[in-house]
Order: sequence, then C-alpha cells, then structure tokens
Amino acid sequence: MLSKDAFTKKLAEKIKKAREESGISQEELAHQAGLYRTYIGHLENAKYSPTAYVIYKISKVLNIKADDLLPGN
Repeated sequence: MLSKDAFTKKLAEKIKKAREESGISQEELAHQAGLYRTYIGHLENAKYSPTAYVIYKISKVLNIKADDLLPGN
C-alpha cells in the first residue's frame, strides 16, 4: 500500500502526463474543468491531493477514465 505522499506524487505524475498527451495547457485544463490554473499546478507538483470529484472533472476534460489517473492503473 502506498503512503499518502507516494499516492499523491504518482497521481500528480499521471495528471501531468495525461494533460501533456492531450496537448492542452494547465490554463485550458483548469478553465474546462472549472478550476484555477494555480490549483492544477499544485496538483501536478503534488502539493495538493484532489478529491474524487476533482479527479472526475479532470478526467472528463482529458477524455479518459478517472481510473486511468489513479496510481496502480
């Protein structure tokens, strides 16, 4: 089982990778998901751990399943 910090770091890496593969900026992701760009930056730098609903919103913008962002998937 991952620690909370390790989970957050792996989640951050997956969010960033998925966003970059989608070819959109942090600002565009934030806008489409109804979030702040700085919040997306904090997520991608593992400073914040998002709620399940935020993961869902991000996954919808990136056109992937929310499960694809979770570590271990």
